[in-house]
Amino acid sequence: MDSRGFRIVLTGLAVLLLIAIAACGGQGPAGPPTATGPVSLGPSEKLRVVATTNLIGDVVGRVGGDQIQLTTLMAKGADPHSYVPTPSDTAAVHDAHLLFANGAGLETFLAEMLANAGGSAVQVKLSDGLSLRSLSGGHEGEQGQDPHVWFDVHNVLRWATTIEQSLTTLDPANAATYHANAENYRRELEALDAWIVQEVATIPEANRKLVINHPVLGYFADRYGFQQIGAVYPLNPSAEPSAQDLAALEKTVRQLGVPAVFAESTVSAKLAEQVSRDTGVNLALLYTDSLGGPGTGAETYLDLMRYDVQAIVEALR
Repeated sequence: MDSRGFRIVLTGLAVLLLIAIAACGGQGPAGPPTATGPVSLGPSEKLRVVATTNLIGDVVGRVGGDQIQLTTLMAKGADPHSYVPTPSDTAAVHDAHLLFANGAGLETFLAEMLANAGGSAVQVKLSDGLSLRSLSGGHEGEQGQDPHVWFDVHNVLRWATTIEQSLTTLDPANAATYHANAENYRRELEALDAWIVQEVATIPEANRKLVINHPVLGYFADRYGFQQIGAVYPLNPSAEPSAQDLAALEKTVRQLGVPAVFAESTVSAKLAEQVSRDTGVNLALLYTDSLGGPGTGAETYLDLMRYDVQAIVEALR
C-alpha cells in the first residue's frame, strides 16, 4: 500500500472512532465529555443546560451562574424514584446543549426520555468515575449500586469540578467565570465537610447508628463514621416491606439501642412512624432525594446537608 492509501485508511479509522465515541453519549470515568468541542452561540445566546434532579440543578447553577440557561426537570419535593417526565421536560432535553444526570440508576426514566427527546445534548452522568457503594440485599440502582452519592461532600466536590470542565468544554468563552464560580463553591463545600466532621464528633460513637425510610445514607455513613443498620423500605421506596421485614427491623432497633428513626420528605412516613411507636424511639425528618421548598431550611444542597446533620446530631446525641 502506498503512503496516500495508508493515509486514507487512517483517516477512515479516525472518523469511525469519533462516531463510536459520540454514540456513547456521555462522559468517561475520568471527567467531562471529550467527543465534542465548543458549541456555536449567538451574541446573546447562552448555553442551554438541563439538570435532572433539583440537587444537581442547584450545584450546576452555582458553577454556571448567569452564563447558562438552566432547566431543572424535578421540582422541589419530587421523588426521583417515581418521577415521570412531562412533555416540556422532553422538549427541554431536545433543545439542550448539555444534560447533567446523577446516573447509577437513580433516574430510571432517563433512557426512555432521551430516546423520545432526540436532539444532540451531551450527556454527563455525575456518578461516573466515583467509587460507588453496593446495596447489600437491595437493588436500587444499576447492578445494586447505591446512587445517593451526594451524601458524601467529597463526591459533590468532584461534581463541581466535572460541571466546570463540562461547561468550559462547550463554552470556553466563559471559562474564567466557570472556574471562579467553581472555586468559590468548592471552598464552601470544604468548609461544610469540616463542619460535619466537627458536629458528628459530638455524638457518642455507640449512638452513631442510622435507621431511615430507605437506604439513602450509606455514603454519609462511610464518610462520617456511622453505621446504616436498617431501612423501612430495604429495596427502594416503591417496594412495600413485608410484616416480617418490619418486625425484623424493630427487633434490630431494640437490640442495638438505636436512639431514633429517620423519615424523609419525599417518602411516606407512615411506616417509619409505626416503627417509632412500636420501639419507643424518636422520629426525625430528613431531606434526602430532594431539596426543600422556601422556609424549610433545606433550599440548597449546602442547606440540606446542614439541616440533615443538625437533625441527626440532635436525634442521636
